[in-house]
Amino acid sequence: MNVMIQGQLMNIFKTADFKDRETGEVKVGRLKLQLMCESVLSNGETKHELFDITIPDFKQEEYKDKVGEQVNVPCSFYAKGAVTFFGV
Repeated sequence: MNVMIQGQLMNIFKTADFKDRETGEVKVGRLKLQLMCESVLSNGETKHELFDITIPDFKQEEYKDKVGEQVNVPCSFYAKGAVTFFGV
C-alpha cells in the first residue's frame, strides 16, 4: 500500500555511513527529506510534526529546488513499533 505525505519541505540531508553489527559491512548513509506536516486534532487545534522520509538518491533532483515549499511525496511504509515512511 502506498500513501501520499504532504508537507513543507524543510531540509534534504544524507545520514552518516554505518557499520552493520551482524556482518561488519559498512553501509552508505541514506538520503532523507524532512517534511513539516500539520494535522488538525479533535479539539480543533493544529499540530505540527517533523517527518524524516528516506528517498532513493536519484529522487534528490526532484526535490532539491523545493526546500521551503509544499510538496507531495508518494511513500510506502513499515512498522516495528513506530511507523517509518520511505519515498517510492
